[in-house]
Amino acid sequence: MASVTDTAGQPDDGSTLRRRSGAVPVAAVPFTVASYEPPSDPGRMTTRQLGHLLFLTTEAGPRCYTRGPREIARGTRQAEGFLVVAVMGATGAVVRQDGRTTEVPAGAVSFWYSETPHVVDYPDGVDVRVCLIPRRALGARDEQLARVTATVADAGGPVAALVAQSLLTLAETAEDCPEFVAGRLARNVTDLVATLVAEQAARDTPATEDSRTEDSRYARIREIHAYVDRHLRDPELGPQSIAAAHDISVRSLHKLFEGEGTTVSRLIQRRRLQESAEELTREDGGDSTVSGVAQRWGFTDPAHFSRLFRASYGISPSRWRDTRGGAEPATRPDPPGPVFR
Repeated sequence: MASVTDTAGQPDDGSTLRRRSGAVPVAAVPFTVASYEPPSDPGRMTTRQLGHLLFLTTEAGPRCYTRGPREIARGTRQAEGFLVVAVMGATGAVVRQDGRTTEVPAGAVSFWYSETPHVVDYPDGVDVRVCLIPRRALGARDEQLARVTATVADAGGPVAALVAQSLLTLAETAEDCPEFVAGRLARNVTDLVATLVAEQAARDTPATEDSRTEDSRYARIREIHAYVDRHLRDPELGPQSIAAAHDISVRSLHKLFEGEGTTVSRLIQRRRLQESAEELTREDGGDSTVSGVAQRWGFTDPAHFSRLFRASYGISPSRWRDTRGGAEPATRPDPPGPVFR
């Protein structure tokens, strides 16, 4: 079900650029909002979830959104960050990040990254559809993100056109997808955006033998990430089964992940914990006992699962379930994902 939020606030008086007090606490990505004038129309934001993706449609008067070091430090347990993919409406915007300032025209696709300071300015009013993609799901490298933030995708390119149309459609219809379709569709959209990011990052980068080799390695890593996600429920999933499925040795598999900041086994463990945590917060999760959820996501020992969960999230899985993600019942976010307070 879609969540609709009033984006108004009480701006301070006596200032040409009127700023709301403090930062607007958003569950995943806090930011500070400034209004150029007292808003006659409060505006609104609609959020819709599709698997691991979150779609936001925002319409409001002239606003400027800032996410600096203070707001980044205030973010909740989203250490991995999000790539924000935006399709501008009729008003366009100005995006500043990583030393670039880019005017984004109406209808164009642009990017910014949640964990690097940035400003998104809508001097003519906010009219935008965005998709938040967890970096973990996207698998983008640091240098790729640095090349695409605050840039405009090639409007004439077929990949950009597909991304724009997908975002515009799903921003309005995501909640209509059955659950078994949502997960697969979210993965397809993520792969499409990953293709656009790779294309955008390579636009002014000369192709060399080293870069081609690195791109091939990156593509193989993405294949393995996708394979892991498809087989998380299999308790036998591990380096041996993954290597065999991709016709490589276990040693070659581990070498692929050198420099990724994790190992294959830790990747599997982290993804299982993430999916378990998500299922435990669902009100309609069916059998939401800790042992039932643990077994469904490939953990054969409930006690071991509980220890891992507490080490990762700071509380027991039963407490996480009862408080829907560690928040007290009176203050917990509903629905999950970025929601204005």
